Amino acid sequence: MASMKENCEQILAAAEKQNVLLRVIGGMAVKLHCPAATELPALKRNYGDLDFVTASPDDRRMKEFFESIDFHPNARFNALQGKTRMIFNCPDDSWYVDIFIDEFRMCHQLKFPRERLLKDPVSIPLADLFLTKLQIITINPKDVQDVAAMLLEHPLGNSDDETINVDRINGVTGDDWGFYTTVRMNMDKIPGFLDTLKLPEKERAVVIGRLNELSKAMDEAPKTRRWRLRSMIGKAMQWYEEPEDATRGELKLE
Repeated sequence: MASMKENCEQILAAAEKQNVLLRVIGGMAVKLHCPAATELPALKRNYGDLDFVTASPDDRRMKEFFESIDFHPNARFNALQGKTRMIFNCPDDSWYVDIFIDEFRMCHQLKFPRERLLKDPVSIPLADLFLTKLQIITINPKDVQDVAAMLLEHPLGNSDDETINVDRINGVTGDDWGFYTTVRMNMDKIPGFLDTLKLPEKERAVVIGRLNELSKAMDEAPKTRRWRLRSMIGKAMQWYEEPEDATRGELKLE
């Protein structure tokens, strides 16, 4: 039986062969970018269903593409959500793929213009992957493991070439106070969670060092007028959405 990583690579190879824009997102994207870090005992985890992103107009080709590799659509879900999201079941129905179209929307919205998805040949860029992991208001253990893996194996910088692009993160969070607030709250929680995961001290120091560097850059980055106006209201008004997917097992310190 093929591993989930092998399943993902086979889907990506088929998409490339058929010239279909498809980029992996979620934990498997972290696994593909961080092969060493995700094998550390503290950061190693299982991978279930696969998540991908596409951009218009390639979303119109999803049904034809997945049927060509023997997947079948979740007809009811796709009829209701098909403008922004689609699900296709694998041949034996033991797992499925979840396709996000043009954006990833959970507690906050992260848009994926076509040119952004073309920055990386396999997944969404690392900065975007980082934001998808930290924009969930109830961060869970897998998210913390994935964020730690990214920070451990990749430097911060101003490009998307196996680098966590600080300019991209600041561009998103510097325009949206709510997004910024959720990400920063979760970043502040991570050091304590690393102790729970028992990440070795050497690796922990690298993760915390890059986390502190990024926190400082986010705090000092220019903010838009929209950001500043919303910051005046602060947490007196809820700043995030509560989709069903967001209630995924909050990580708590013990």
